[in-house]
Amino acid sequence: MSKELEIFRDYRNMLLRQSDWTVMTDSPISESKQSEWKKYRQALRDLTKTANPKLIGARLDLSSVTFPEKPS
Repeated sequence: MSKELEIFRDYRNMLLRQSDWTVMTDSPISESKQSEWKKYRQALRDLTKTANPKLIGARLDLSSVTFPEKPS
């Protein structure tokens, strides 16, 4: 795996961890909001199929990947 992809996956995984609470059975949000979060999380997982991440030095160039919009 390339260094770019490794760093990208680490960042993507952090976004997934930050949203774990939204899909738990005891989450305080409505089912419709949970559905939005599930779509967002799936879009994050699917990014590895199409993303072409770039680095600036040793950091991920966030502008090189189009991330899905996080539900509000």
